[in-house]
Amino acid sequence: MATQDKIDFLKQMADGIVQIIATADKSGLGESRIKEFMDFRTSLNQESDRGSVLMAAAFIEDKLGCLLESYFIQNDKVSKRLLRGNGPLATFSSKIDLSFLLGLIPENILNDLHLLRKIRNDFAHTASKITFETPAIKDRTNALSVLSKEMLRNDTKAHFLRSMTTILTVIDMKMENFERCLIQDNFDPSIFDKSLKIVEDGLSKYEAQVE
Repeated sequence: MATQDKIDFLKQMADGIVQIIATADKSGLGESRIKEFMDFRTSLNQESDRGSVLMAAAFIEDKLGCLLESYFIQNDKVSKRLLRGNGPLATFSSKIDLSFLLGLIPENILNDLHLLRKIRNDFAHTASKITFETPAIKDRTNALSVLSKEMLRNDTKAHFLRSMTTILTVIDMKMENFERCLIQDNFDPSIFDKSLKIVEDGLSKYEAQVE
């Protein structure tokens, strides 16, 4: 690795550490979450442009699935039927929209996640060389809105990486601060018998009065 590349890498690591500390102070996330955050950022830094996009999208899509499963009532069988394999909510797009409609993510995260999905599709469906400097990719990346502006540099890949760690942090913070939905009691079909009895009693009283 050339000297300048080493310097740039060390600067990125230093910026990442500062961001992790700032995030930890503001969010109150546990030690395991901070380690996940740091491992995620480090892994993305080591990947190619294509690799970092595909990895970020896969990791965050899985994290959204965990967010939803943590919010749903506790029934792994039904959750997996919806969110995994060929389930009706198994796509990245469905998980994004459902998370938003349930109030688990705000609108700017919704928009940025759909941008991530489109960036992922651009990289995944193009065999030719494509990088963060490709105009369409650069435009989509620059449209990401949740990046902290404190350490913003004119570097499209850095913009993407920091946006992804911000999104991961928002999801993790939500997972620390909501209560799981509660399973409802089984419907009692005897309510119909009780209702019918009330009607029959009422009719009996009415007939008695008429007579």
